[in-house]
Amino acid sequence: MHALAINFVQRRRIASPLGLFLLVAGIAAMGVVGLDYVDARDELDRVALRQARLKPTVATARQLTAAATPVRADAKAMDIAAAQLSLPWDAVLREVESRANPAVALLSIEAQAQARTLRISGEAKTMADAVAYVSHLRESPLLTAVYLSGHDEKQAGAVTVVQFSLDAKWSSL
Repeated sequence: MHALAINFVQRRRIASPLGLFLLVAGIAAMGVVGLDYVDARDELDRVALRQARLKPTVATARQLTAAATPVRADAKAMDIAAAQLSLPWDAVLREVESRANPAVALLSIEAQAQARTLRISGEAKTMADAVAYVSHLRESPLLTAVYLSGHDEKQAGAVTVVQFSLDAKWSSL
């Protein structure tokens, strides 16, 4: 077995020629990147100054354009919102909910305000219960043209459930 040569006092070489070459190359690359950064910052300052000079001109042009165009778009949007708010939403929803029976569960109500139509999805214990709900809705003075648009029987464990959807139109009182 050979003895270990451990010498804590021995001096190491400072650097190899390859290490010194890489150090010089890194410093040169850092100088090039620094010069590019300074050029890019100067260009950004020039663009910001040019934009600051043009900003009042653009703002003045926008003010003149805004003053020249009428506010028809805002008025039209306000008319549409007012028309939708004036629809009898409370009465329609109250009518749909009051006509329900314990054998029918309503899952969703989708309304189209422009066409004054409703699409109601629900579940019933039997098909007879779903048809009875449709006939109760047809008796409503607020709802017109109520018809069953689709149905499907689903097995939920040991219980069979009828999923249905119906469409209706409403009229204002």
